[in-house]
Amino acid sequence: MGRIVLKIFMGTAMFLGIVDFLQAQVNPEIQLGARGVMSFNVNDKSGETTSAVNDFSDSGILTGFRQKLYSNFRGQLVIGFQFPDANSNLGQVFFHQVFVLVENKSDILKMGRSRVRSSLIEFPTLRDDDAIFLTDVLNPFSAGDDTEDNQYGNVLELTHIFGQRYWLTVHGERYRETPIPPAEETNFNLNGIGFSFQYVVPRTQTWNRELLKQIGVSFNNFLTDRPGDFNTFDRTLKNVIFSTILNIRPDPVHFWDLRHQTIYNSGFSEIATVGDYASMTRAKSLATFTSLRYLYRKLERPAAQVALSFGYKTFPDLENTTSQYQVLANAFYRLGENFDAGIQVQYIAFNGDLQKLFGKNETRFQVGLVYSIDNVWNDQFDDRNSLLNLEHGYIP
Repeated sequence: MGRIVLKIFMGTAMFLGIVDFLQAQVNPEIQLGARGVMSFNVNDKSGETTSAVNDFSDSGILTGFRQKLYSNFRGQLVIGFQFPDANSNLGQVFFHQVFVLVENKSDILKMGRSRVRSSLIEFPTLRDDDAIFLTDVLNPFSAGDDTEDNQYGNVLELTHIFGQRYWLTVHGERYRETPIPPAEETNFNLNGIGFSFQYVVPRTQTWNRELLKQIGVSFNNFLTDRPGDFNTFDRTLKNVIFSTILNIRPDPVHFWDLRHQTIYNSGFSEIATVGDYASMTRAKSLATFTSLRYLYRKLERPAAQVALSFGYKTFPDLENTTSQYQVLANAFYRLGENFDAGIQVQYIAFNGDLQKLFGKNETRFQVGLVYSIDNVWNDQFDDRNSLLNLEHGYIP
């Protein structure tokens, strides 16, 4: 009798174990990511009254589901929204991530709405649009009212990874057009195409502290409606991005790195003056942005960070000498797990035609708190597609 009971018990336990195993293989992995970015901003802009704003823009929530497919591939669905900038034309909530992704070890296919390839690397700024004129290729179809027009759009991307370090990506994108012509409200035709090639040290090997962490080049081409008797190639607005990240002092406790990106916009020769946002994005320009960052790690966890950044942009073909430069400094301190406090100061100066659009200069002082959440249920996969990898990280 005892043996029968023991066999029944062992059989039941084995059955329940098989059921749990099958459920773990069939049920999707569920992801939840959220980031709250709250800051108190004091803006002093030339010709205007000093203003103070309690800013929660770029805070948002992401949900994701990942599933093992019947081959070596896996699939992912991500839906996310964030709160756009104040006085935005995007409404109170903006869905910035809505896409499906299929991938294996070496190939990635991404379709939906997501971050466009307007920049190759992240810089240690509080928000990703703090230096957007210098860090991103600007959307020539936008009126310039919303920074998100330069960052998000409908995307179709195909990536192949060679040897786990070399990333080749071909992309087609639909950048948002504002104001939207009535006849174009349902038009999702691609208006941007290009490709990028990058060398990236895998996350699993970052602790080797190699000098070169990342280097890459990207070609972004906008299919514009340039007036005149031009062929398709001449109507295409061409941008080239070069970027690199160097670990200049790869100490595990006192770590220093240098980040640099240059954006060259070939522009259109007929644009001799900048009178609005559209002409600024279509004029020939060269923009650079460089950051020097110090990161203090305690027990291999980020504890504090200080960064100093400088950017410069020039428009060589305009009738008036036109340029802008920006200096940005910040410091962050980790108060607890995923909870940080920081301060940031930046100064922006405009010369030539840009003064008509943005004024002579602007100084901004910010004190902020940032809280991040990244949880997974039914964990089955690695963190290459962690939801917070989709968001801007000021501690990259």
